[in-house]
Amino acid sequence: MTTSTAGRIASAPQATTCPEWCDGVHNADCDGNFFHRGRLAVVSAPERSAMPIETDKDMRAPMLTAHLVLPAGPEGDNEPAQISVDTGDLWGPYAELDVEQADEFIRDLKEFTAFMELYRGRLAALKGERS
Repeated sequence: MTTSTAGRIASAPQATTCPEWCDGVHNADCDGNFFHRGRLAVVSAPERSAMPIETDKDMRAPMLTAHLVLPAGPEGDNEPAQISVDTGDLWGPYAELDVEQADEFIRDLKEFTAFMELYRGRLAALKGERS
C-alpha cells in the first residue's frame, strides 16, 4: 500500500510517497522532517522482572526495539536507510545500523542467545537440585 502525505517546507508543501513497508505516521507540521518507519519489533522482559515502569503494548517492559528508518523529504534525500535499535526508551541510547553493522549485531545476538540458553539450562538444573 502506498500512502502520500503532504509536508510543509519553507514556502510550499512537499509530497512524500511512502515505501510499501512504511508504518509511520507523518507529521506535516515539522517543516519536511519526515522519516519512513517500518513496523516496530520489540523484545520485552517477562512480567515480574526488575525493569523500568514503561511498558509495551502487552504491558511488559521493553528491553530492545528495532525498526527500519528511511529519512524522507528534502532534508533526508541524501541520507541512507538504516535500522534503528534502542533499549526501548524513546529518549534513551540507540544505534543506527547499516547492513554490515546489522549483520554484526545479529551475530552478536545469536551468541548472546546461546549464552542465555546455556544459563537457562543451568538455572533449571539448579532449581531441580533444590526441589
